[in-house]
Formats: sequence, structure tokens, C-alpha cells
Amino acid sequence: MRGVIFDFNGTIVFDEKFHFQAWQKFFSEKTGMKIEQEDYQKYFQGVNIDVIIEKYIPQKIGKAEVAELAEEKESMYRQICLESEDFKFADGLKEFLDALKKNHVPMTIATAAGLKNVKFFFEHFKLDEWFNFEYVVYDDGTLPGKPAPDIFLKAAEVIGVEISDCIIFEDSRSGIKAAKNSGAYKVIGITSTLDEKTLLERGATNVISDYTNLNSLLELVCKD
Repeated sequence: MRGVIFDFNGTIVFDEKFHFQAWQKFFSEKTGMKIEQEDYQKYFQGVNIDVIIEKYIPQKIGKAEVAELAEEKESMYRQICLESEDFKFADGLKEFLDALKKNHVPMTIATAAGLKNVKFFFEHFKLDEWFNFEYVVYDDGTLPGKPAPDIFLKAAEVIGVEISDCIIFEDSRSGIKAAKNSGAYKVIGITSTLDEKTLLERGATNVISDYTNLNSLLELVCKD
């Protein structure tokens, strides 16, 4: 039996267009900077929000102001999500989670999102049906962000499974690299934003477009 670790954004929910829209709005208002899709995918996806703000806000600001700006951007993101019918689970995911739960597979979420977003996700998607909130690893400022592997190593620790026996589901460049750096058994790339070729080049061992091939996924996780 393997442990399973999910990234959230772009993996459980294909919501990257909402983050992209929020970042466009945020930087347009704060700096007038225009963000292109390609740059967003390369430099924003999977990266901790404080790192992005500190890098792209031109004036020097303290940690308190960074935190305020981060929450302002994430508030924009949450509002955009709630206004869209596309803010939903990836296809086949609910059935996959139900099957993992039925088979008593240890699993959790490891995300670059902050606490308020994690609470928002749990409330909106009723995630406590499958996940223990206390086991979720999120950006609380204590771990280096992706592509450092620490977030996944911590996730493996909290579910009590060696990282070498964990399967990680990820979608971003930095996330795939972090998962590979962790020494995970397999890294499953999700083509929510990047194509199969790019995901494999970054280190994914397998690539899927969604979770609808349930039998294949279960064989991957439950096979000894």
C-alpha cells in the first residue's frame, strides 16, 4: 500500500485560470505590471505567495505588509472562484478519493496555499470527508517553498509513510521538481496547465489529464 499526497491548485481543482486572473488584477492595480500566461506558468505556479510579492513589488516592504498584500490577492482569487461554475473537482477525483478512503490509503494535501485558502477549500468542497485537516501541509512560513522538497517530506511524515512509498500528484514546474527532489516513489503529472512533454521533462514518472481512469490509478496506488 502506498501513501498518496496531492498538491491542491491545478491538481485537485483545475483553478489556475482563477489564480492567473487574480494575479493580473493584483499587479495591474499595485504596479501596472502586465503578466503573460507563459511567465505565470514559469515563475508563479506552485511558488509561495510571499516570495512572489517580495520579488515583484518594486519598493522594499516589511513582512507585515507582504502578509497584507498576500491576503488581498488571495481574497481576489477566492471571489473569482465563487463567481465561476468551473470551480469544482477535477473529473473523476471524487470517485478516486472515495476508492482511496475505502481501501484505507493514507493520504493528505501538501500545498503552497496559505491557511485561509485551505479553510476555504475545506468548507467549499467538504474535504473533511476524505482528508484530516490537521494533516494538511500548507504555507505557514516554516518550510521553504517548492521546488524544495520539504513540504512533501513533511506530508509523508504526518501520514506515517516513507516518502519512498508515496505517490505525489502535481501539476506545476516547481511542484514536479519538488516532488522529484523528495525521493517519492512516483510523481504523477497533471496536464491541467502544462503538456505531457513538459511534465515528463521536469521529472514526472506518469502523466494523466484527470482521474477518470480509476482502475489504472488504483492499481498504481494499491499494488504491492
